Amino acid sequence: MSPENVEMTRRAYEAFNRGDLESMLADFAPDFEYATTGMIPGAGGVYRGPEGWRDFTGWLRNEFERPRVEIHDLIEAGDQVLAVVTLRGRGKQSGIEASWDVWHLWTVRKGKFVHGRGFTGGEEALEAAGLRDG
Repeated sequence: MSPENVEMTRRAYEAFNRGDLESMLADFAPDFEYATTGMIPGAGGVYRGPEGWRDFTGWLRNEFERPRVEIHDLIEAGDQVLAVVTLRGRGKQSGIEASWDVWHLWTVRKGKFVHGRGFTGGEEALEAAGLRDG
């Protein structure tokens, strides 16, 4: 609905990459909910509230050295932003650099993230965002 939602999404990813979780959480509603893709072993399910997001990102930081998100595209879709990203990190135990292409669909209401959902495929994400016929 506004370019502000896209910019807020960009700021959130930048805060994540800096390890500044507090700045990222500043734009999360108290009833925020995030549904993972389930493709990263050990990190599946639904995380609720800013504390749930803190748990999810804490898990990532415990498992991976310097996890980061590379933004490929941010697409405005009404009150949603579809983010095409690559999540990268080096496994702390394995030492192997891992990466996952992910599509995140973020829903914004009253200037706060209220919902996030991860997708493993672009077609499904585009359909969920209402950007293609299903």
